[in-house]
Amino acid sequence: MKIVVSAAVFAGLSLAGCASTQKVLSKEPTEVFHSAKSQNEVAFCLANKNNTSPMERDDGSKVVLIKNGYGGVSLAFSVFKEDTGSRVEYRKQFGTIGGIWKQCIGLQDEK
Repeated sequence: MKIVVSAAVFAGLSLAGCASTQKVLSKEPTEVFHSAKSQNEVAFCLANKNNTSPMERDDGSKVVLIKNGYGGVSLAFSVFKEDTGSRVEYRKQFGTIGGIWKQCIGLQDEK
């Protein structure tokens, strides 16, 4: 019984360190990118490469969240319409991500 309680307390403390969606989205962007690709194309690509779905927000953005194994948000991409392309605000809370997402905004050639 003591082991179960200790494990539950440890799990609760571990999750307390995870970032919430609102906490990450309220931060200043880590980087901002401008893409010739449309908002829908960029959001779909980011979501597809990370096995998730884009969320539409009231401000017109489409947000793609990358979460860790505990459900905490480690990265967030906010994609806005901009002229004929899009603006991508990248927010990093923690962790690393490969560079494949750069293909989605046109920073690397698609292979």
